[in-house]
Amino acid sequence: MRDEIQPRNDVEIAARFIALNKTCYNGLYRVNQNGKFNVPMGEYEKPLICDTRNLKNVSILLRHSNPGIQCVGYSEMLLKAETNDFVYLDPPYKPVSSTSNFTAYTHQGFGDHDQVQLANVFRKLADRGCLILLSNSNSPFIRELYSDFSIKEVDVQRAINCKGSKRTGHKELLISNYS
Repeated sequence: MRDEIQPRNDVEIAARFIALNKTCYNGLYRVNQNGKFNVPMGEYEKPLICDTRNLKNVSILLRHSNPGIQCVGYSEMLLKAETNDFVYLDPPYKPVSSTSNFTAYTHQGFGDHDQVQLANVFRKLADRGCLILLSNSNSPFIRELYSDFSIKEVDVQRAINCKGSKRTGHKELLISNYS
């Protein structure tokens, strides 16, 4: 499916994304340097590709909340946030070891420069009066970037690891501009 001819419209793009996401390894999303989806197939007997009940609930929510849905970069979208808006940021995490150095969820990647740009957007949102929560890896670099904000260390499990025993014992940071 991922190697077939490119989808022709937004509906086909969305349907293909959902089908790939529900059948690939652990629901991971990443692309190669050519921008092509490159996650291997998962081992599912009967994957639920179309959750009709959830789809209807989301449809009702979208219909009654009058959302604005746009395809823009995070910087542009986030800068539209207003005072008292709640913003949650979940960027590609800063690698904490040589074996956890994957940041290429897109063909551009997400390196230290991107982390610094995101921290600058975080500050602008804070200055605007938004309530912001960001999750990231527990690394000295990230701690320094957000040292003037509230930082909490939390224990987490990793859903994506080929060895089940290595999915526990991890720490992440929750960073906010509120207590």
